[in-house]
Amino acid sequence: MENQLDEKAVLRAQLTNPRWMTLTLAIICTLFALFTLLGVFFLFTLSTKGVGADAIHALQIARILASIFCVLYAIFALLLFNNYSKLRKGIAVPKMLYFALSVFVILSAANSIFSRQLGGVFLPLIILLFAIKIILDLGKIK
Repeated sequence: MENQLDEKAVLRAQLTNPRWMTLTLAIICTLFALFTLLGVFFLFTLSTKGVGADAIHALQIARILASIFCVLYAIFALLLFNNYSKLRKGIAVPKMLYFALSVFVILSAANSIFSRQLGGVFLPLIILLFAIKIILDLGKIK
C-alpha cells in the first residue's frame, strides 16, 4: 500500500511542470481567442464603399482567416483547460493535443510571416516552445 502511495506522489511530482505550463497555454489561447474575436468584429464593421475589388477580396480573406483562428484558439483553450484539470487530478494525458497545438502555432507563425506581420511570430513561437517542453516532460513519465 505504501509503495502505491509513493508511485502516486512521484507521478504528481512529474506532472507538476506540465500542469502549470498547460494552464499557461490555456490562458494564452483564451486571450488569443478573445482578441481574435474582437478583430473579427472589427473586420465585419469595416465599410467597403468606394473600395476596389482587390481590397474587398483581401478583406474577405482576412475575415475568413480571423474567424477560423478564433474558433481554433477557442477549441485549443477548452481542450487545454480539460487537460489541466486531468493533470491536476494526477492523470497523465496523451501528448497528441500538444502536437496538434504545435502544428497550429507553426501555421499561425507562417501566416504572420506571409502577411508581413513579424510581430505576430514571437508569441506563437513561445507557445511552440512550451508545447515542446510539455511533450518532453510527458514523454519521461512511465
